[in-house]
Amino acid sequence: MKMKNWKRLLITTSLATALVFGSATAAFAAEGSLITTNGTGIVNVEPDTAQISLSVQTSGKTATGAQKENNKISAKVVGTLEEIGIPKDKIVTGYASVYPSYQYDEKTGKRTIESYQANANLEVTIKDIDHVGTYIDAALSAGVTGFNSVTFSLEDPTKYYGQALQAAVKNASTSANVIAAAYGKPLGQIQTVIEHASYDSFQETRNYMEKAVADSAYGDDSGTVIKYDKIQVTANITASYNI
Repeated sequence: MKMKNWKRLLITTSLATALVFGSATAAFAAEGSLITTNGTGIVNVEPDTAQISLSVQTSGKTATGAQKENNKISAKVVGTLEEIGIPKDKIVTGYASVYPSYQYDEKTGKRTIESYQANANLEVTIKDIDHVGTYIDAALSAGVTGFNSVTFSLEDPTKYYGQALQAAVKNASTSANVIAAAYGKPLGQIQTVIEHASYDSFQETRNYMEKAVADSAYGDDSGTVIKYDKIQVTANITASYNI
């Protein structure tokens, strides 16, 4: 049986423009006359959307009483946010609940209902991301009892993904040319290209975006300050070339 002698060479390179970066790893099959490279492209983009998570918590002697008070405050918060420019359809209730709060009697070993807690979570989506703190302060003034988080994202990441994909293709080609030159051979035609962009991969990118959570600071009387970073959109491909 003819013994095949495989040689492998791993190379990592980078491709950079103002917002685009990439890297690649490669494997060379000497006797198979193919070079296979893995290219990565990354685009750093300013977010254009922010989602603010707010909560309203109230208590009462009855479940109905706690819920009515919660509805009253929530309506005031929604009205206040609408007044400062947030469309009503951009303010949604993420969840709502009412549950009893128990008191334990050590002597009798029994639990009795002390009060009822009502909770509502409001998810507010805005495009004016540079003034997120203003909206948070307005909501707090209107009666919000909790500011949970701010998540920055891209409304349409597809065009930036296309830029990242172009960078990944160029990077894979650059890596393949370097390998071919190292072996003293010209790079041939491309044979296959595999885009690693399944639904799961896209979700990973989206989850990464959702983790670009704001850093808030409450330092003075000027109001809440929210800072955000750029979002990374990543594309990966595997390409094979004749040699």
